[in-house]
Amino acid sequence: MIIKDTHFIFYLFLIVFIFSYVNSLMNIAEKYTGLKTKYFFNNLDKYNYKYNDAKNITFCENKDCKTKNYKYHFNKISSVKLVKDKVSTSSILQKNHIPVPSFVVINVVDNLNKILNILETNKIMYPFIIKPINGTFGIDVQKIDTYDEFITFLDIFKKKGYQTMMIENFIEGSVYRIFVFNNKNIDVIKRDKPFIIGNGYDNVESLINKRNKEMEENGLFRTKNLSLNYMEKQGYTLNDILPSNKKLYITNVINMHNGAVLERIKISSIPIKNLDLFLKVGQILDINCYGLDYISNDISKEFIPNKDVILEVNGTPDTEIHTKIDNHGDMFFNDIVKNIF
Repeated sequence: MIIKDTHFIFYLFLIVFIFSYVNSLMNIAEKYTGLKTKYFFNNLDKYNYKYNDAKNITFCENKDCKTKNYKYHFNKISSVKLVKDKVSTSSILQKNHIPVPSFVVINVVDNLNKILNILETNKIMYPFIIKPINGTFGIDVQKIDTYDEFITFLDIFKKKGYQTMMIENFIEGSVYRIFVFNNKNIDVIKRDKPFIIGNGYDNVESLINKRNKEMEENGLFRTKNLSLNYMEKQGYTLNDILPSNKKLYITNVINMHNGAVLERIKISSIPIKNLDLFLKVGQILDINCYGLDYISNDISKEFIPNKDVILEVNGTPDTEIHTKIDNHGDMFFNDIVKNIF
């Protein structure tokens, strides 16, 4: 009897541990969003919403009360889990005629010829992007230009413990983050690759350090994920002196948390067809609040002739990017809060 009780306690503990771990994973992304900021709660107060520690928001008009929970950014858990899986998301969007990069899934430990055949069969050509299926913040996202690079990074990813990874055709262009809430396009931020400008006497490493210091002083993020290989392709190493007025891109990872160049885009400058596309993504994936990563050479042109694509969908979107420039925090959260119900 004691043994059975011990087993019962062990399995009970295991279930509780697994539940707590999964729940913590679901909440990790929230640390990087602005839903906990004063802007959010100030605007809830402004519109006379009641809220509690269980993350329920209630609005009553006479005896008619409405309640919504923002624990997962007003989304269903199933929707958040779905968009974390880049392969599933891209597959669903592709089937619904939403433009996404051509992609395949490979097992990095497979025979090399098998992997190369998969790429050839699916017409994936250099350059292409290889990335984790469930990654965030641009971690281990790598642009591959040549066969030799591919071999090198396959070995690196094996050593890091990866098994399946996603490979997709590389699409040239700027990366835009579109924040959508309750079927409304709230804000659009353009993100470009971090770069330095030469002065004729500082080496590349010194210029990067100066840029990182300036970014931090302005409340922005350092470029920690440097692409040494990418810099070498442009003809420079960290020790080289960068000529005066020479621009050097220092990473391929276009992410705010990796020091991306940010610019707010007026929604009025974006074609209606593009704006409708952004909303259609949420309707297809059954998600209410999301950050859409969109690649375009010019977002002011219609997406079909311009060959734009949807890169990723984030179900616990980082709202910090929308408040980092132009002191836009209060306006941004005002647009969210007034559209909750």
